[in-house]
Amino acid sequence: MDWIGLTIFAALMQAVRTAGQKQLTSSLSAIASTWARYGFGLPLALIYFLIVWQQRTDPFPDLSLRFSVYVSLAAGAQLLATLLLVKVLSLRNFSVGTTYAKTEGILAALLGTALFGALLHPLAWLAIGLGIAGVLLVSVSRAKVGLRAIIDGRTACYGLMAGAGFALTALWVRAASLELSTDPLFSAALILLLSILLQGSVCSLLVHRQNPDNWRRLAGNVKVCAFVGLTGTLGSIGWYSAFALQEAAIVKSLGQVEFIFTLLLTYFFFKERISRQEWIGILLVMASVILLLWAV
Repeated sequence: MDWIGLTIFAALMQAVRTAGQKQLTSSLSAIASTWARYGFGLPLALIYFLIVWQQRTDPFPDLSLRFSVYVSLAAGAQLLATLLLVKVLSLRNFSVGTTYAKTEGILAALLGTALFGALLHPLAWLAIGLGIAGVLLVSVSRAKVGLRAIIDGRTACYGLMAGAGFALTALWVRAASLELSTDPLFSAALILLLSILLQGSVCSLLVHRQNPDNWRRLAGNVKVCAFVGLTGTLGSIGWYSAFALQEAAIVKSLGQVEFIFTLLLTYFFFKERISRQEWIGILLVMASVILLLWAV
């Protein structure tokens, strides 16, 4: 499976995981809900790494200091971004906040150019812009809110900071993968396992420090927590593997198809009608995907 299939799979898993994460925010704190993503995802990440490792014949690669720094930065950025996104889901205008978070594609392109000198084809920049426009159109239509909600300072701040965190995560994961100079799938599996170990450890301390009773509440929501952990880790396997194979901004931009999956889920499972404005947004995202694949 190449980076295109991995990205589409990751976007689908992310759409499903977000639905479960939203359900958790009604009964758990932001940090406890975030812990579910890593605590319940660790076993799957470990099993996946062992499977990939057993298929290798090359010796275990040397882990440089730069690799360790990139992994630590990526893990920290993703943890912070996840916390912010969970916080956004608890706000009244969470649809608007998650839309701001979806600027991660353009943020990854801008930050990648500024920090790593990544060069993108002009068509790729156009594709990223079209994808963002489509996502904005769909989100504003579904949110059914006024201009005041769209420019709400707290919602915009949390959403944009989450988007920047996810963008930096993608860039640092790719940088860490390139440092290993080994099989991309193995490097992605290793980076994912190390990241979840770091994130789970930090989250565990924060959960206990906030309120020891959080563990009882997590146990009371074990089914939803396991669902979030499973789908979240499956999505991360797709994302990290795709980052190892392709520029982060390109992967994140193709990942905007998550919005199409979300709309299809609401249409087929919740019988909600798709409006004309949402159809236009879908067409813009599809046009973005076509241009993106043409550019690369």
